[in-house]
Amino acid sequence: MRVLSRLFRRLFLTRLADAHAAGRLVLFRELEGLRGREAFAAHLAPLKKKKWFVYAKSPFAGPEAVLAYLTRYTHRVAIQTAAWSASTSAA
Repeated sequence: MRVLSRLFRRLFLTRLADAHAAGRLVLFRELEGLRGREAFAAHLAPLKKKKWFVYAKSPFAGPEAVLAYLTRYTHRVAIQTAAWSASTSAA
């Protein structure tokens, strides 16, 4: 699990920094000081050295059950988004 923890940490922090650089993170109140690139990088620096613990286990029902679950979830989100879009365009 140590390798998985390091991989997750690296991917998470890299994508978080990428989102910040692209302006996709909105920082309010006490986090406004992290809007600058250097300040944000300095804030993330200790997290790169910290040990992260990742818990993962195999799905009980196999990969087919995971795919079925994700399909239901994404379908539900798509329906909610479509319903919200329809209600806002009708107003």
